[in-house]
Amino acid sequence: MDETGQDREGQLFLVSVVVTEQEQEVFARELERIEAESGKRHIKWHKSSVARKIAYIKAVLACPIFQRTIYFSHYTNSKAYVDLTVYTTAKAILQRAQGDYKTTVIVDGLSGSEVRHFSSELRKLHIRIRKVRGARDETEPGIRLADAFAGFLQDALEGEAYALDLYREARRRGFVREV
Repeated sequence: MDETGQDREGQLFLVSVVVTEQEQEVFARELERIEAESGKRHIKWHKSSVARKIAYIKAVLACPIFQRTIYFSHYTNSKAYVDLTVYTTAKAILQRAQGDYKTTVIVDGLSGSEVRHFSSELRKLHIRIRKVRGARDETEPGIRLADAFAGFLQDALEGEAYALDLYREARRRGFVREV
């Protein structure tokens, strides 16, 4: 899970959540391959060139393992960042949850005290948690995917030309879903 927009004083706040099932090793390997082939590597989205951004998004859209994995919500005129992040995470998990699930939630940059709050708030929303932990995007491929898509989706919502057709394609083909 990652977000973007806190630096904009709440004008636009976007939360991107990646929900996977049991394919963690294959998922991570594919992401690392895409990062290398597109030239994006571990570069933050806003520091990537447009050509790398396009190559990265096209590569993700060419890989079926990423269908139905990227969920997002965007909010305007709010600074309730943690609450909105918890809420979006819960909505995304419930899109994929089946049966007697237990979920591990990994959140970009979450500190120890924030982990307890985040866990508590998810439980209040009836999310069955195995574990919640913070991570840095440099070490977690799923966080890097969420970060890249948070940047990409923000670009699309703000009308960046390179992102518009890719965004429509990603939604049409089920790679991203607004929750």
